[in-house]
Amino acid sequence: MEITIPHQQLTQALELVGRISTKHVTLPVLQCVRLEAKEGVITIQATNLEISLEAIIKGTIAEEGVVAIPAQIFLQSIQFINQKEITLRTEDQVLQIETENTNTSIKTFAVDEFPNLRQLQGEELQLQGKSFAYGIKSVAFSASVTSIKPELGSVFVQQKQEHSLTFVATDSFRLMEKTIPQKSLVLQDSLMIPSKNAVELARICEVVNEDPVFITNDNQCALRFPCGVYVSTRLVTGNFPDYAQIIPKEFVSHVVVLKDNLSKSFKKTSTFLNKFRQVSLMLTAKNLTISSQNNEVGHTTDTLKAQVEGEELSLNFNQQYIMDPLSHIQDDSIKMSFAGIGRAMIIQGVSDKSFRYLVMPMNK
Repeated sequence: MEITIPHQQLTQALELVGRISTKHVTLPVLQCVRLEAKEGVITIQATNLEISLEAIIKGTIAEEGVVAIPAQIFLQSIQFINQKEITLRTEDQVLQIETENTNTSIKTFAVDEFPNLRQLQGEELQLQGKSFAYGIKSVAFSASVTSIKPELGSVFVQQKQEHSLTFVATDSFRLMEKTIPQKSLVLQDSLMIPSKNAVELARICEVVNEDPVFITNDNQCALRFPCGVYVSTRLVTGNFPDYAQIIPKEFVSHVVVLKDNLSKSFKKTSTFLNKFRQVSLMLTAKNLTISSQNNEVGHTTDTLKAQVEGEELSLNFNQQYIMDPLSHIQDDSIKMSFAGIGRAMIIQGVSDKSFRYLVMPMNK
C-alpha cells in the first residue's frame, strides 16, 4: 500500500476513531485501527466489539492495500508533524510514515485478525445530531456503573410524544428523564444503549457536527453521517424498569430555589461531608437549610431563602446525587418536590418541563 493523505484530515480521523480502540487480552488487534485503500476510497476503522467506527479520508492512492496499525502509536507519530501531506507506505509488516523531513516506521498487526465490520441495514430515520447528543448527555450520568444489571447501565430511548425523543437512565437510587425535540421522527420500538457507548455516540455527533441517519434492529443501532463517518453499537437486551410506577404522584412539600444559590451552598457543605457524602435538607416555612457533618472535620449549616409550600420536614441525601443534574438544568430556578419521609424527591426546572430527576433519600 502507498497513499498520500492531508495531515489534518488523517489526524482528525485518528482522533475520532482512536478512542474506540482498546487493549484486549485475547484479541490484541483491537488496539489497532484498520486502514484500507481500495477502489479510490481510503477508509479507517476501529472497534472494541462493543462499538465500531468508520471514517472516510480523502487522499491519493498510488497502490491499494490494507494494514492494521496500533492506534495510539499511529496518532502520536503524526500529530506533531508540520507538513501538509503525509505519505503512508507498507513494506512487509511495517508501516512507513514519510514527509519531506521525517520518516517513522511502525510495526503492524496481522490485518486478517481484525474483525469484519459490516454496516447495519434497515429503515433509516433522520436525526438532529446535536439534540440527540444533548439528550444522551443529560441523562447518562444517572446510569449504573456496574454490569450486574445491564439495563441499569444503559440509556433508554423511547418516543413518548410525536416529534420528540425521551431519554432515561437510572441506577435504582436516582433517575433522570429528558425529552428533546426530533422533528418528523417516528421511532417504532424503544431501545437501550450501553451508557458508555451512548456517551461516545454523543461525542461523535458533536465532533462531526452533522445530522445523521439512525438505523436500528433488535441487537444494534447505528449513525451514518453525510461526511462518511459511520458508527454502530450493540444494544442491551431485556426490559428497562417501568419507572413511571416509582415516580410519586402526590407531594407533601415543594421548594423553589435559585440554582446558583443551591450550587454554592453545596460547595460549602462538601468540605464537611462524611464518607457517605451525606447532606441534610430541612424545610421550614420560608427557608431551605442545608447542613453536613464530618466527625473528623466539623459541621456547617447554610440557610437559603426559598419559596416553600407544604409540610416542614428534614431528609438526608447523597449530596453528589443532587449536584449531578444541576449542570444539565437551563432554568435559573429549580423546583424540588418531596413525597414525604423516606420517599423520593423530584427536581425539575420551574419553566423547563422537558426533564425530571428523581433521587431517593438516605437512611439516617
